[in-house]
Amino acid sequence: MEDSFIYLGRQPILSRHKKIVAYEILYRRSFEDFAKIEDENQATSRVIVNIFNNIGIKNITGGKKTFINVNIQLLFYDIFEFIPSKNIVIEILENTSVDESVINRIKKIKEMGFQIALDDYIDTPDTRKLLPYADYVKIDILQTTGDTLRETVDELKSIGKILLAEKVENYQYFKDAFNLGFDLFQGYFFARPSVISHRRFDPYEATLINLLKLLNSESPSIDQIEKMIKSDVHLTFNLLKFVNSAYFSFKSKIKTIRHAVMMIGINRLKIWVLLMMYADAKVGGIDNPLLELALIRGKIMENVAKKLGRGLPFSEMAFLTGILSLLDVLLGISKEEILSDLNIDEEIKKALIQEQGTLGKMVKLCEDLEAGDFIAMKKELDDLGLKLEDFFRAEEDAVLFVEQIKQNLFEGAV
Repeated sequence: MEDSFIYLGRQPILSRHKKIVAYEILYRRSFEDFAKIEDENQATSRVIVNIFNNIGIKNITGGKKTFINVNIQLLFYDIFEFIPSKNIVIEILENTSVDESVINRIKKIKEMGFQIALDDYIDTPDTRKLLPYADYVKIDILQTTGDTLRETVDELKSIGKILLAEKVENYQYFKDAFNLGFDLFQGYFFARPSVISHRRFDPYEATLINLLKLLNSESPSIDQIEKMIKSDVHLTFNLLKFVNSAYFSFKSKIKTIRHAVMMIGINRLKIWVLLMMYADAKVGGIDNPLLELALIRGKIMENVAKKLGRGLPFSEMAFLTGILSLLDVLLGISKEEILSDLNIDEEIKKALIQEQGTLGKMVKLCEDLEAGDFIAMKKELDDLGLKLEDFFRAEEDAVLFVEQIKQNLFEGAV
């Protein structure tokens, strides 16, 4: 019998600078629910209860704006009187019938401090009535296209609405929506570049890549590691910030590179190098969506490995595989080229390049989740012998882990 819990996912919302500025909280329950949620009120109520009572809003969104879907029935529930309104955006669904009572209720909710978004906006008599009260307007750019999209954007911008493009699934869609004047973007375009071409690395990136190569050699020398880290002031500072962060809680401050390397060990140092590559990417810093996605993939895969009964070192390999899975997007070169001289375990290479083996299935699972392909996801879960609720639990734990690691590990990093 399926348990009574629900699980929360989230999808980042990005600015024009491709920096995460908000999240939409997603309802997770059973496979059938992806086709149709029978009780939307119960679904959304549980989402809200989980966010505020069980998990904590800061733990899941890091204090950023949070978008939550609300249908017409839930709009009139007293729940809004009992939850904090700061940074909460209530999404009014596109099928909402609008009368005077709805307008008055939305006015009341806005007076409480909540902001309003219109979801999947299409120009209709009902949506026209809601426009004066909307702070955000979300437009599905796959549904509204061409001249209609351009005219809609121009009109809504002229009356001061913040426009959010939904279903931005590749970089070309992002560029088109950006050029039209959208303010915010939702979708996994940042993980799907239109073209991967070789580029030159800046000195800092080159140092990180060379350090990763050294760490993956058969017998990495502490002397060589120390020398390479010391060659870059930026790298030295960030490593010392890392080992002295709340994540480790060492009793005394670590002041030397050698001591830092000895304390955290080679495996954790590999992960740190990869995270620095994402966190120091040109866009977003710690709010780089690639960093977030890589961390979520890594933690989901580690959790899945543990659920399958695979302990160390396999769960560590799973985490590393997830982190590595987006390195080609970050660096702009192919996985084959990146992995060719890193001396990475063959099982990890097969997972990343060919999506083979248990690790490969885990990578595919994460990709299916991101793409919303729940039919393919169910097949991968069946192949692994994993229950859907276990996978959602792994995802929710990963979301909380990401916020914790971003707050603890990168605080003060430069």
